[in-house]
Amino acid sequence: MRRRLTVILTLLCVGTLLNATGFAHGDAPQSPPPPVDDGALEPATRGTAAQLTPTLPPPPDTTVAPAVPPPPDVTAPPDPTAPQFTGVPFASGQGRRVVYSKSQQRVWIMAGDSDIARTYLVSGRLNQPGYGTYRVFSRSAYTCNKTVRTTCMRFMVRFTVGPDGDNIGFHEIPRKNGVPVQTDAQLGAPRSAGCIRQSTGDAEAMWAFASIGTVVVVVP
Repeated sequence: MRRRLTVILTLLCVGTLLNATGFAHGDAPQSPPPPVDDGALEPATRGTAAQLTPTLPPPPDTTVAPAVPPPPDVTAPPDPTAPQFTGVPFASGQGRRVVYSKSQQRVWIMAGDSDIARTYLVSGRLNQPGYGTYRVFSRSAYTCNKTVRTTCMRFMVRFTVGPDGDNIGFHEIPRKNGVPVQTDAQLGAPRSAGCIRQSTGDAEAMWAFASIGTVVVVVP
């Protein structure tokens, strides 16, 4: 009996020892979890949260207004060498024609509706001929004034008559006793007694263009 009690106490001591050392119920000894190997992560994801935030460029400064060129100086005198507007006047007819502006003292030789073959300054008379549409009815390569026979002109292209029955047309600057009555530089101002004076080159161009029946439009 005494021996049986000793065996029981011995077994109880052994069981208590096993529970204390973690070998109960067949479990293996526990070891701490292995450290996380961050070497398996992508290089871009390593580091702190601040290092992982991408660096963005600053937004553009929209408060700066673009540079605007200064307005032109309208007080400055016009440049005499600058090209002048020479577009055909509005409501000056259509098709092949000659356009004469009395206020501008300018002629346009029109090959079509808006096709300017030639334009140039002339010297005419402001109060005649009247505004309207005419046609060339007569031409003379050489002619003279009917009252002043010493004043003659070339390349006469007639398209109407004045209030006194005098022919009105385009021609070269007249010559009195062989001397031109004005210079080419004076063209652009009304200096004629009725007809439209042209430089020699322009008179030749008109002569080549304006055959009998050619339309002539006189505008302000």
